[in-house]
Amino acid sequence: MSDRADSWLNLDYDTITLRLKELASAFHAVSIVNPWNKKVVKLYPNRVEELHSVCDARWNRRGDCRFCIVAKAMSTKGRAEKFEFIDDDIYFVIAQYTEIEGVPYVIEMVSSMEESALMGVSGTGGVIEKIAHLDMAIYADSLTKAWNRRFYDEKVQEKQYQALAMIDIDHFKDINDGYGHVVGDLALRSSADLIQSCVRSSDQLIRYGGDEFILCFSKITEEAFRRKLQRIRKKVEQLCFKEYPDLHITLSIGGYYEQSIVRNLMPLADRMLYTAKEQRNTVKIGKTVVLE
Repeated sequence: MSDRADSWLNLDYDTITLRLKELASAFHAVSIVNPWNKKVVKLYPNRVEELHSVCDARWNRRGDCRFCIVAKAMSTKGRAEKFEFIDDDIYFVIAQYTEIEGVPYVIEMVSSMEESALMGVSGTGGVIEKIAHLDMAIYADSLTKAWNRRFYDEKVQEKQYQALAMIDIDHFKDINDGYGHVVGDLALRSSADLIQSCVRSSDQLIRYGGDEFILCFSKITEEAFRRKLQRIRKKVEQLCFKEYPDLHITLSIGGYYEQSIVRNLMPLADRMLYTAKEQRNTVKIGKTVVLE
């Protein structure tokens, strides 16, 4: 693939058809994308057919991500690259601005980064490790080591889970005001560590903002979900701080049990959290009842 920007300009139908065939031999997937609506297009000699959204079809993500490289390639009229992490799979994505018959498009090229291929680059697992560290640097909350809001926005909100809980530290403002922000940070870190210790590696803990966390469960029974949330609440309630013997932390937890995408589960769990915060140090769980 030529890196010269001008080699992608003023292409006609025959030239782009030939180039797409060349790219298809080097990449796992190649698409022409309309940069304005992010839809994959199919070109014919005298017409253009718009197909599906590139994000829906390839990444199972509704709407634009905040760091869309199609938009970046379009805005710079150049090339953009990124790694995309979907579950346990890693993809390398290139977006290249082009003009076909005078009309601007973006060519998106995707390679699946198999572990064996990556290790072959250096003979070690160094590349895999470097990518994992990059993922953590981008998506991990620096204070609590939970996932951050950007991770929620880009990776989680459109994914399906079996259950979701929203967790809030009770009277957190009073802790900050009474003990200072250093102790407030300690309360956040300690709570997050305990929550992580109670869940599986497949469960996702996200610091949504301030003292509020989201906990997503991919596969869990309703009874296990209830037990898990109660265990988290009790563990945090038992936290002791030698330097601050009068400091006690409790959680309000609102959960919702229904298999759905996170964006739909959030307002349902939020309503349960609102109910839990009226009492404090409690768990409230809702679920959808299907009437037959």
